[in-house]
Amino acid sequence: MISVEQRDSREAIVIAAEKLFAEFGLHGIALRQISEAAGHKNTSAIQYHFGSRDALVEAVFIHRMAKINPDRQARLDTLKKNGRLNDMRSLISALVWPMAEELRPRPEGNHYVQFLSRAYQEKHLTIELAPTELMTAWTELLGHIEALIRYLPTDIVQTRIASVADQCVFGLAAFEAMNLGETSAFEYKVETLIDMITAGATAPVSNAAMTALEKL
Repeated sequence: MISVEQRDSREAIVIAAEKLFAEFGLHGIALRQISEAAGHKNTSAIQYHFGSRDALVEAVFIHRMAKINPDRQARLDTLKKNGRLNDMRSLISALVWPMAEELRPRPEGNHYVQFLSRAYQEKHLTIELAPTELMTAWTELLGHIEALIRYLPTDIVQTRIASVADQCVFGLAAFEAMNLGETSAFEYKVETLIDMITAGATAPVSNAAMTALEKL
């Protein structure tokens, strides 16, 4: 059984890693520096608790997604119950808001979405390291969103679904970097982001886009 001291030590490392990975990237900071930021003089603390850098990245993901995924699932279940799986904005909202809640002020600061955006930029996607059970609602919501635009050409559907995911992460990461969660404009900004993602997902395909697609 893990002791209280071990659990607290492990969590301190995860929180320090989240902040430093967000600031410097997943490979731009030494594990020794993360240990020191977590208050450990023993530089082997990360090796003891996690074993590797990838395992630490996974732990950061799990630390937040253990809350985010159930929130998303509850919102998704409500949409199912109310027969609203054909409502694009509601689907986008259920995708965005659970992650947006991570921007609410907390004592250790807000860095998780910036950590995710770093992972995306480095093509070291945390989704590849995350247990599948923590991605269930995200994956299902994207599937429902895709189903609503399958009347479009397949390449355009795939591009738009990727953009929906990117805009969710990068849009919220920008808000987090500005400490938007501490302002009165927080909810307005998030709802506007949802409007923009919804509009992009459902926009008519332009002649310019079709012409470019036909050249592929």
